[in-house]
Amino acid sequence: MKLKKQIILIAAICMLFGVAGYILNNQKASADTDNDIVVQTKKPSETENPENTASPEPTAEPENTTLPPLVSYAKTKKKITLKYDDRHTFNKEIRRIATENVVSTNATTGQKDRKIVSVANSNHKKIFAVGCGKAVVELKDGTTYGVLVRPAKISLLLLIGQSNMEGSHSDDKTNAEYTNNAILNSAGKVYNTYGPSCRSHYKRVANWSKTSPALSVANASKFVPKSLTDNSSDYEWCRTNNLTSASGAKAKSGIDSALANQWTNKLKEKVWVVNAAHGGSSITTWQPKAGKDNNFWQAVALYKACERTLNNEIKAGHYKLSHKGYFWLQGEQDFKMKAGKYLTYYMKMHRALKKQLKGSSAKDYKYVNKKLEFGGILMVRSHRKPTSLADLELTGPRKAQYYMCNSGKAAYKDIFLASQLSEVWLTDNTVKSYFKNKYKTNAKYTSYNKTRSKSLKLPTSLNQIHSTIHYTQLAYNELGRDAANNICYVLGYVKKPSTKVKIKLVSQDGYTDISKINRTAVKNMNVVAKIFPTWKTKKLKVNAKSGAISYDKWLVKFKENQVFNAKLQFTVGSRKKKLTVYSKNSMAAITGLQATMNGVKISWMANSYTSYCNVYRRVKGTKTWTYIAMLNTNTAQSYNDIFANSGTTYEYAVTAYDSKGNCGEKVVGEVTTLF
Repeated sequence: MKLKKQIILIAAICMLFGVAGYILNNQKASADTDNDIVVQTKKPSETENPENTASPEPTAEPENTTLPPLVSYAKTKKKITLKYDDRHTFNKEIRRIATENVVSTNATTGQKDRKIVSVANSNHKKIFAVGCGKAVVELKDGTTYGVLVRPAKISLLLLIGQSNMEGSHSDDKTNAEYTNNAILNSAGKVYNTYGPSCRSHYKRVANWSKTSPALSVANASKFVPKSLTDNSSDYEWCRTNNLTSASGAKAKSGIDSALANQWTNKLKEKVWVVNAAHGGSSITTWQPKAGKDNNFWQAVALYKACERTLNNEIKAGHYKLSHKGYFWLQGEQDFKMKAGKYLTYYMKMHRALKKQLKGSSAKDYKYVNKKLEFGGILMVRSHRKPTSLADLELTGPRKAQYYMCNSGKAAYKDIFLASQLSEVWLTDNTVKSYFKNKYKTNAKYTSYNKTRSKSLKLPTSLNQIHSTIHYTQLAYNELGRDAANNICYVLGYVKKPSTKVKIKLVSQDGYTDISKINRTAVKNMNVVAKIFPTWKTKKLKVNAKSGAISYDKWLVKFKENQVFNAKLQFTVGSRKKKLTVYSKNSMAAITGLQATMNGVKISWMANSYTSYCNVYRRVKGTKTWTYIAMLNTNTAQSYNDIFANSGTTYEYAVTAYDSKGNCGEKVVGEVTTLF
């Protein structure tokens, strides 16, 4: 009996030790799994149902709690470096992750981030950078990787203007065309915020399923999440992944997605695009009027709300601010406004934007305390017939915009031409040529443009670019990319390509190159220089070759009673283009060309300003003129060419000269000699 009691006592003691051991083992296993993670919940921006991301799925249990500890980051032979919110896919599934050290905090709570990387639920080969610091990842084949996550550089860009900047649709195009043709960006690279100008645009432009309010100063912050990577809101307009391929993203129309795509491709950094454009708006509604809830203050309010969120993210150690700037596409509404008036309005807006968004040392803006670096103008069309050359007429806004972008004056030093593709898409043939030269084939066009469409076809007509005042999504894609490229080049963010410069001088019609023809002067002649490539516009210099001529903004002023002609020279680097302007007094009009048996008699009418005239001849169809005579106007205003060959068609020209030797415009006539 005594032996039996001893056995029972020993068994009880063993049981107690076993329970204690079990508890200790569990505590150790629990501590280990804080760092040795096998599967982690999916990041909110990647979940199929963003509204459910507030309740993460449970992580999977470790394969074996007796696995040996992972080596340190320093001892791993393979290392990768990521930026915050990057994605990376390994070639094998992940077994476990050990967080070594964390140097970032949660942007909303201020608590230290729990992890550096997490594993996607839908793909156990894929990780997300959810904090900054070091971690070790072990794959199921035993390979270990040291993962270093650093803060990501990010630009904050504002898009303002009217409907083409907002992303409005052509009435003859379907919503699906815009949604399916919008560029899809990689999640974690591009973020966006959009404040609709009216309630109906929630569907028409943003493609959201739920109605949003129109943007106002009072509600601007409601469009911006507290954390840049939080896409868990029930309201689609409070998510930042709508320009990406993430599940649930809505593919906003407009230049936003393509501009963001090219910006990230060029700079190899992230970008947050903030669209506060307002369809149908005049530049007068973009003025900084005190106490007004107008377009200007709404854009400022939305941008500053984004600055506050980004400020917290930078403070948390997730991002570093790279660039700040704005893009402008507007002027159709103001096509009747004089250029000088438009210029005044624009500069008032530009200066006010720089003042309001210059940064601040206040705690909400301390880490985004940076000035706006640029205003990038996408050249507006004239608001005439969209598919005709009349749409390129030099309206007031167009003249003013070209002047600001071409000028090297200090007042305009940070205003640049971001895109002038509207000057290239003139006809069906020029549209076809542009896309064919750039992409070559439909397959390459589809491959380069990552969209929801399975296949894209190269546009071949102006109707596929803008059949109405609004661009198609295919055109928006090109405009966005072009704008990003040109700003990156002109500001030296990236290396500039080697390219030849072309200078085109146009007058009131906006497209005819007037440097190729003689042009008799008209009072206050409008001349605009278009520079290709676009990022070279600030290199333009204009010199007058005579005191009788001057160039002021977009006006050529010419004292035609002083000289017969004067020249302006437009220069970009080594490329030069001369514009010769002729006085109306310089004309020596041909009054007669008569073929006789003795040759050809040429008669002309000069005036008191003319000192002498030269006569030239060439066989029709040839290029070279042959000088045949000089006649003083006091003695003769006709000449008999006895050396003309019989049976030949000739062109004759008479050019008048003033007393200083300045020539007038060549006057040409045609005659066929007798046999």
